[in-house]
Amino acid sequence: MKQVVYVASTESHHIHVWQMNENGDLSLLQTVVTPDQVQPLITSPDGRYLYAAVKPANAVVTYAIAADGQLTQTGLTPLPGTAAYITTDNTGRMLYAASYHQGTLAVLPVGTDGIPAVPVQIIEGLKNPHSANIAQDGRTLFVPCLGEDHIRTYTIEDDGRLTERHADMLTVAAGAGPRHMAFHPEKHVAYCLNELNATVNVYREWIKVREIQSVDLMTDEYQGRRWAADIHITPDGRHLYTCERTTSVINHYRVSDDGGHLQLAGVYPTETQPRGFAVDKSGKFLISTGQLSHHVAVSRIDAITGKLHLQARYPAGQGPMWVTVLALK
Repeated sequence: MKQVVYVASTESHHIHVWQMNENGDLSLLQTVVTPDQVQPLITSPDGRYLYAAVKPANAVVTYAIAADGQLTQTGLTPLPGTAAYITTDNTGRMLYAASYHQGTLAVLPVGTDGIPAVPVQIIEGLKNPHSANIAQDGRTLFVPCLGEDHIRTYTIEDDGRLTERHADMLTVAAGAGPRHMAFHPEKHVAYCLNELNATVNVYREWIKVREIQSVDLMTDEYQGRRWAADIHITPDGRHLYTCERTTSVINHYRVSDDGGHLQLAGVYPTETQPRGFAVDKSGKFLISTGQLSHHVAVSRIDAITGKLHLQARYPAGQGPMWVTVLALK
């Protein structure tokens, strides 16, 4: 499997394009200078385009992806706010952008050229929406709103627009600050990372989605600031990882066979202030960023235990904070 790793470095306005071999080694292919400070990245489902949200110009930049993974800018589309998170639907014909500071959720149709058009719908009045997450059914969008301690639920209509399902809104603990989500690859189970109290909520869908577990990332003795950032699960659904920025660690949880229970398996030091990380498509490697160390680290994931083994570190401009991995076709 040939893979490419894209790393967004906000302070230096760079996207670093790395080739990853089967041993997890990275080779720098390209350094792209972005039009402004770059943060969230997402690739299209067909692997032909990479979308990058930039600020303070507030736009999404479209890059065509070459056969070897290198990028060529093809478009720039204005956004109604600073996007903390972007995602596409499963078809790649719609792009959703959550603006934390402006409290909006924008819906942008994507043209046949892969470039998003101006928004056809802007949902306002959200308090600090931090991500937009397509559920396993492909028709449900979960939007964790950090400032209101809710995960709002939307139906993706046939035309890609959103209809809120008010009765299905999920409420987290007061002050928890829901941020990012991950989904089990086979079971109807979702995991929400809460930034402000550094916990993970586990949700299972029966008739409705219900919380069935909440785990604390920190020890009982910890008294410092809690500042959780990101969450990902391996492709086989056996291991889930989170990162916490104050302590600069990655937590590893074993996932039960039904997906509904997490058990802490290890805590690993990583790059300073890990704002974002990713698990590669093979499930063999974890790539984490250090927003203050200005490096990315590649760790090998033990195939049996899920334990992380640091393999190598690479300089990545200034302020790396987002990682996206693409398997080349």
